[in-house]
Amino acid sequence: MFQKIIMLFALCLNLSFAQEMFQSVPEEKAVLIQSGDAKRYCPNCGMDLVKFQKTSHAHKDHQYCSIHCLVEDTKGVFPKDAKVIDTKNLGFIEAINAFYVVGSSKPGTMTMNSQYAFVREADAKTFQEENGGRIVKFEEAYAIAKEDFAKDSAMLKNKRERSVYGMGEKLYNNGCEKVNAASFANIALLKVALKKACRLESEGQYQMVALYLWDHKAGTTPSVAEEKIIVPSDAKCPVCGMFVAKYPQWVAVIETPEKPLYFDGVKDMMKYIFAQKKHFEHIYVSDYYSLKKLNATKAFYVIGANVYGPMGAELIPFASESEAVSFMKDHSGKRLLRFDDISEKTLKSL
Repeated sequence: MFQKIIMLFALCLNLSFAQEMFQSVPEEKAVLIQSGDAKRYCPNCGMDLVKFQKTSHAHKDHQYCSIHCLVEDTKGVFPKDAKVIDTKNLGFIEAINAFYVVGSSKPGTMTMNSQYAFVREADAKTFQEENGGRIVKFEEAYAIAKEDFAKDSAMLKNKRERSVYGMGEKLYNNGCEKVNAASFANIALLKVALKKACRLESEGQYQMVALYLWDHKAGTTPSVAEEKIIVPSDAKCPVCGMFVAKYPQWVAVIETPEKPLYFDGVKDMMKYIFAQKKHFEHIYVSDYYSLKKLNATKAFYVIGANVYGPMGAELIPFASESEAVSFMKDHSGKRLLRFDDISEKTLKSL
């Protein structure tokens, strides 16, 4: 019975690849920079770099199937020397010089927000006209992938739990000699070993077994090193004059072309913004729980809670709505606000 299930699954898998994915290229046109038996696999997720060639990135000696895996391996630290495949001409180019089309109708690789790169802006515009999306440079494309990382990782984890791990476990138990996943430096090397240890029908089946073994070995979801707002020891809040570094849980910052302005709470930062009567492009706050640096315009704020900052009642920021709602319940919060909801009247009510 199990063999029939496997054969049916293999047939479906092969049919799904009968029509080539947009990200794929013919074998002879693929550019692979890695060496060794695992050169055609992404070292972070094990995916086939030929099948995902058009979203492929490279950094140092590694080649990745996607900008998502690049973000993971560089731990969120911008790799200005990375390379990316030119979607039109299929060769590696300097990512820093590329024009990325983000959010087109073409499928993303490891992310819901697709990203395709071009060496010529004209090619990017043509692609954009046909498939939608917006054109950005590499630094912004990387920042978008970094911001989407947690959401995309959760999406991938959910998909694997629903449709990969169960089948991967069955395939491994019924068609493979036992291997120790922990003995391999990355999933690509594990996948190569599985080609010798297993008797499976397709590349997709090897990928499922590799993911099942690797993810259960790790026991955790990949995460980007969380960036926090680093405050100089002598930085003073321009509103109240207090030394900001003493209060890392409450730090907020406005990054201006001249210098960063540090605040010991969102409340003082908003007072400053309203007093200046001008728009600031780069505004950040600290997530209450993780202290992670958040884009202030995308955070969720709780007011009226029984938790106080250095300057008393505060707008308390969170990365997610669910965390903010939970905090409200635990600490008698009165309202949940988004950035655009905050007004001078809001500040006076605190």
